[in-house]
Order: sequence, then C-alpha cells, then structure tokens
Amino acid sequence: MYCKACGKVVPDDSVYCPQCGAPLEKVDAEPARNTGNNGNYKANYNNMSDKERQEMEFIQGRLNKGRLYGIVSIVCSILGLGSFGTLDVVAIICGYLGLKSLKAVPNSYPDKQTAVTLNRAGIICSAGLIILTAIFIIIALIAFPWIFASIAGFFAALI
Repeated sequence: MYCKACGKVVPDDSVYCPQCGAPLEKVDAEPARNTGNNGNYKANYNNMSDKERQEMEFIQGRLNKGRLYGIVSIVCSILGLGSFGTLDVVAIICGYLGLKSLKAVPNSYPDKQTAVTLNRAGIICSAGLIILTAIFIIIALIAFPWIFASIAGFFAALI
C-alpha cells in the first residue's frame, strides 16, 4: 500500500504512515470502520484495535518528545544570552531534533503546531543571539582593542 500524503510504501496493516505520520485509509472490500473520532485521536481509545493504540501511543510519544525539545530549546536560547553562543548551539540542536521528531505526527494531531512553533522559536532566537554575540565581539574588537591585547597578554604570561 502507498501513503497518499508522501507516496512511500507502507505495510498493509498500518493505520498511520511510518514516514510522515499521515492517517492511512484501508482500501479493501470491507467498508471502513467508523470510529467517530473526527480528528479527536483520544476520543475512542477504548474502541481502537491494539495496532491503532500502539500507533497512537507512538505518535503521542513523538509529540511529547517534540514538545520537550522545544521547551529545552527555548530555555537554552534564553540562558544562552550570557554564554557567548555555547548554549545557543545546544538550543539549535534541540530545536532541530524536536522538529525532526515531530515529522511523524500527523498535521491534524492536536498540539502539533504548538510544539513546532516552540522548536522554531528556539532555533530562531538562538541563531539571532549567536549573530548578535558575533556582532558584539566584532564591535568590541574594533572599539576596544587594548582590552583584548591585555587579555591575550595575560594568557601568554600564564603559558
């Protein structure tokens, strides 16, 4: 069977595409079972098959992981203000990992957009802070070269 969203080959018994997370429709002689959830994935948890529950739990786990990475990314970008870019790099990596983990979550899944926004905000804030730190260092080098000369002299004396 093929996923209508991404076109990848998926196992016949899958409920969601393992590549993009889109819900799959069964194309067999049986009429489709109406779970009546209308996009509310948690509504009929008790009426789902074991396979559907496993896939929903997998997607929920990915969503939680994406949220966690997003929060860590935002916190690291805020704390990275005084770290001269070290925590900002961690924030960018966490934001990237969060976005990567959220690819498996269907777009219609509740809270996916919030988690994506958290990760993107962490990446953008961190990249901006890295750029601002670089600009600050360049301006300081131009305006106050004697400070950096004395720091370099101090470290040279230690060696």
